[in-house]
Amino acid sequence: MANGPKSADEIKDGLHGDVFSIMPQLKKLKDMDVIIQKRDTYELSDIGKIIVEKMLPLTGLLQVFEGNNNYWSKHDRRPIPEHLMKKIHMLGKCKLDEPDLDHLFEFPKDLKKMLGRSEKLRSFYSFFCPECPSIQATCAKNGAKVDLILDEKVYVRLKNDFKDTYNLLLENNVSLYIYRGKIKPSSFIISNEFMMLKLFGKEGEFDHRNIMSFNSSAIEWGNELADYYIGLSEKVN
Repeated sequence: MANGPKSADEIKDGLHGDVFSIMPQLKKLKDMDVIIQKRDTYELSDIGKIIVEKMLPLTGLLQVFEGNNNYWSKHDRRPIPEHLMKKIHMLGKCKLDEPDLDHLFEFPKDLKKMLGRSEKLRSFYSFFCPECPSIQATCAKNGAKVDLILDEKVYVRLKNDFKDTYNLLLENNVSLYIYRGKIKPSSFIISNEFMMLKLFGKEGEFDHRNIMSFNSSAIEWGNELADYYIGLSEKVN
């Protein structure tokens, strides 16, 4: 009902129940003035809308941590600014991605395919990933708007030791940024289709695992994270 009036059958289908078990619950909600019945449909009252508005962030928050609470509790969350921690429910249902040990240092093929069709790509790296800059350059060459934020040491190594790749990024109009702050995530990627965040452990240790979400609200949240880090970085080109 958060998205508008629903019939009893629509509510039944949404809850995977039967009419006989649902009708007494609907009557209780009507008696509490949480919902209003108009002929054959039910909709939220003004009180009901307030309740749902407060519940949705909590529901989203539970989805974020469901099955992933061990990751969040054992990793350094400081790189997530306070205003985005308050909106972390926007990530919704997350997937804890654990790379295959046989391909630990390779960029996942399924993600590379997604990035290849992206119109917008924003990434941050505080470690050197040999394959990643060329992926960014290819995406830009294919017409994507690409922002690449690098830790200062990573940027220096890219510029000095991988000159061909560095020039390829510049030739394809990749927006390069140098981040010089101390508090930082391991990496993040935001495309049109997904948001991926990798955090360091609480003692600063590197972990190949990452959190992924494919929700539109998570992508919006990820773009705000990218904006935050770009705001703390120096643009190169």
